[in-house]
Amino acid sequence: MTIWHTRQEKKIIKSMGAKPHHPGYDGVLPNGQPVEVRASRKDDRYRIQQDVHKQMVAKNGVYVFTDGSKTENVPAREVSQIMGPGNWYKDRNYPHRFIKKEDIF
Repeated sequence: MTIWHTRQEKKIIKSMGAKPHHPGYDGVLPNGQPVEVRASRKDDRYRIQQDVHKQMVAKNGVYVFTDGSKTENVPAREVSQIMGPGNWYKDRNYPHRFIKKEDIF
């Protein structure tokens, strides 16, 4: 999955005219707007990292969600609305939440 995601991520970033960016979000558009690519082929949801999401919202970033066959661009603030209020999971090294594919596509 990691190799597919990395290839897919780079392809999407380049197609948007963005440049790869590390650490934090995946890329930066020519206008300085951050881009975060979230990919999922087998799972029915996408993981949103709290620290990256805060940066994305603050800088009017755009998430690009893909399942390999479909791609949808969603502003970070809209992702916040989709997730709604709630606690962030802390079962990994970073707090995260999920949004379902059906909420995007």
